[in-house]
Amino acid sequence: MTEWILKKVDYQYKKSAVKTLDGINGSFQTGKSYQLFGDSGSGKSTFLALLAGLIVCTEGALTVAGAELAELDRNTYRGHTVACLFQEGSLLEDSAMANLEMEMLLSGSTVDKVEIAKVLLAVGLTEQQLNISVMKLSKQDRQLVSLAKLLVKKRAELILVDEPEQVFSDCGVAKAMRLLKKHCLQNDTCLVFTTQTTQSVSFADELWGLNRGKLLFIKEQHSVM
Repeated sequence: MTEWILKKVDYQYKKSAVKTLDGINGSFQTGKSYQLFGDSGSGKSTFLALLAGLIVCTEGALTVAGAELAELDRNTYRGHTVACLFQEGSLLEDSAMANLEMEMLLSGSTVDKVEIAKVLLAVGLTEQQLNISVMKLSKQDRQLVSLAKLLVKKRAELILVDEPEQVFSDCGVAKAMRLLKKHCLQNDTCLVFTTQTTQSVSFADELWGLNRGKLLFIKEQHSVM
């Protein structure tokens, strides 16, 4: 089991007089899924960026399997340990196959084109769509490619999704979350996703909230598949 532990973590942007995250504590572990509630501007994306190693805390400590994340090679950590999807997306202007091939390369895995095609077909793309530019795909199908990028990274121990209701708005939130939940159970992965609604709440084992820089545990529940 791998665990991410936050102890009295602060994060403050350089040009801000207010802390985005203020003395937060919490722990998240592989094999479980977590939903983080919060209004727009509450710091949810900043929280995910910390877990992803894109930024480091201003004060306090964030440890991964007992090691300070700030002291690790964060490029390797992001490539091997984390799969993330933020609202702005990150698709290359290339084919669906090429996007997933790059994801496998960055994760340190051997590129397996058969496996990549299998994942893309499993999320709902057709064989004809695998090798054309994602820019020629519909918004729904581009979202399916983004979903497949998360699923193809089987060595990742942490999956982060910023507002499923937005990033999976056209391909189906329930469908995407069901596939992610199944993947995480099969691969003993930690899933953390943020939201402003209750649409995907049933897929979380634990519910947390973020308000005025404070992280609060809400409750534990039985999630659905």
